[in-house]
Amino acid sequence: MLLELHIKDYALVEEAVLEFGPGLNVLTGETGTGKSIIIDAVMLLLGGRGSLDQIRTGCQESIVHGVFTVPQESPLRENLTNLGIRLSEENTMIITCSVSRTGRSRRNINGCPVTQSMLMDIGEYLVDIHGQHEHQTLLKSGKHIEYLDNFSGEDGLAVKKQVKSYFRHLTELEEALKEFHLNERERTQRLDLIKFQSQEIAAANLIPGEDTSLIKEHNIQAAADEFYGRASLGYFLIHGEDRDTPGAIDKLDAALCELEPILEIDDSLTGVKDLLLTALAACEEASREIRLYRDGIDRDPRRLAEIESRLAVIQRLKEKYGGTVDEILGYRQVIDEEIESLESSFGEATSISKQITAIRLKLGKTAEKLRNIRMKASEKLKQLITCELQELAMEESVFDVDFKEVEDPKGIPVGEKLLAIRPDGIDIVEFLLSANPGEPLKPLARIASGGEISRVMLALKSILASADEVETLIFDEIDAGIGGKTATVIGNKLATIGKMRQVICVTHLPQIACMGDTHYSIGKEIKSGRTRTFVNKLQGSERVEEIARMLGGHPGLSGTSIRHAKELLKIG
Repeated sequence: MLLELHIKDYALVEEAVLEFGPGLNVLTGETGTGKSIIIDAVMLLLGGRGSLDQIRTGCQESIVHGVFTVPQESPLRENLTNLGIRLSEENTMIITCSVSRTGRSRRNINGCPVTQSMLMDIGEYLVDIHGQHEHQTLLKSGKHIEYLDNFSGEDGLAVKKQVKSYFRHLTELEEALKEFHLNERERTQRLDLIKFQSQEIAAANLIPGEDTSLIKEHNIQAAADEFYGRASLGYFLIHGEDRDTPGAIDKLDAALCELEPILEIDDSLTGVKDLLLTALAACEEASREIRLYRDGIDRDPRRLAEIESRLAVIQRLKEKYGGTVDEILGYRQVIDEEIESLESSFGEATSISKQITAIRLKLGKTAEKLRNIRMKASEKLKQLITCELQELAMEESVFDVDFKEVEDPKGIPVGEKLLAIRPDGIDIVEFLLSANPGEPLKPLARIASGGEISRVMLALKSILASADEVETLIFDEIDAGIGGKTATVIGNKLATIGKMRQVICVTHLPQIACMGDTHYSIGKEIKSGRTRTFVNKLQGSERVEEIARMLGGHPGLSGTSIRHAKELLKIG
């Protein structure tokens, strides 16, 4: 709902603030006073294009603010969230648009910059303007199916929701299958490659840590002769080779022998003797260990050749699959899992194809069911709209709902046909109207009269207001070419719609103006040599005088007009 409209330096408006309420809000004034400026300002907030002509003469920029409430259940909330726009705690949204003489237009919502196209998308959830051939959902044939579905009620909307769900599921399945077929060659090539790799690794019969132990054994085998010689020399240096070449043990024995005479007299070297005895025992143990190591050296050229051959196999695998045997085995585990996944995916493609066939049949039957509901609803809607139009001084008009379908060899089976399908079904729905006898039925967008369009919309809104998602309706030129009883009928209908939706109506007819819950008059005056449009909120006697003016009298001069105005307001 539009709570407040603030206009500054826009066209002839120096500054104006309009506070709209729920129900019916009426704007009245003499022809040419600038009522259209108010509507143009609202359209700017809804994504209309800004122009230099909109800037008040002598000013650098024009600014329009609009304060809207967004209901909890409004689908607009999701759009705002996706744009990163937050509502206030009161669920309000402030749209600001400015046009500068530099040619730059700025738009933002709650301080967040938005583009014109973004504002247009958001505006469709906020306000529906009727009377001028722009920003009217009724002139967009793609919207007609939504009107019809809303009219069909909960049953139709439930089936429509099922169609949309099936359509979305079918689209997802077809995309998945398409993706599979696009990558089928790559999948096959990948499967062949990793199967070969897995088999190559498996054929090597690798053992975890095998490369480390083999490298150690290889190093020992390659240096076996050297190690034997060094171990032998070490052994002889400790144990001694013969009497002519004594070892460390012989020298330790000799040292002990030299100390014995001293110890017989002076025991101060007893500690040294103990150290030598310990060293002697250690040398004997060391020489024994060295001898055992030397004698255990296996100098086997065939084993060395086997190790080198095995290491060569492992090295080739390392160059392809990992720096160690453990990494190679880990890689094989990964590709074995991928092999399993790829092999199962080929079966998955068959499963997807079966699901597609099943969902196409379900979608076709559900879409046909939805069409039947729509056709039944359209017959009732035609009757109701025709009655409404007759009450709105369009007695000779004919309203119809046209259904079309598009055959498509790749479409959905419906009966004996294959039909193109969209998220809302197989039907292309368009409202047609013949406003005058002898005139053929034509799409609403080809009807020239804004007044006729407005009355068709009024008829629709009278029937569909409770199901409409747009909170605010603006009617302009709805009273073109009518008066008397018809004007009263239109006023009553606007007031009725106002009980369910906010209605803003620009009118020249007192029968409509008197129905308003909120009433503004638009006037024009010359001040300091400049023309400006001003806006007044009318209450009490001011409103009586305005209604009297609209009746054709001059307030204060015609008692009859004043009395008639009071009677209308009492009735209204």
